[in-house]
Amino acid sequence: MGTRFARTAFALVSIMAIAGAAFRISTAPERIRDRHQTARAVCLQNGGEWVQIDNNDVCRKTEVAKQM
Repeated sequence: MGTRFARTAFALVSIMAIAGAAFRISTAPERIRDRHQTARAVCLQNGGEWVQIDNNDVCRKTEVAKQM
């Protein structure tokens, strides 16, 4: 009885872990896009400018840009 319960519990936990990982992987592009948009909005609200350096989007503060 104990072995059967342990196997069933292990199987259920494994299935839930795999399902959770699959969900996180499938929704990753949306979360990345949302985080990117939030970062851009915060940058612009704080007086920075959103620039692309070496194919990476970066927030550059106006004070730093003037010093360069």
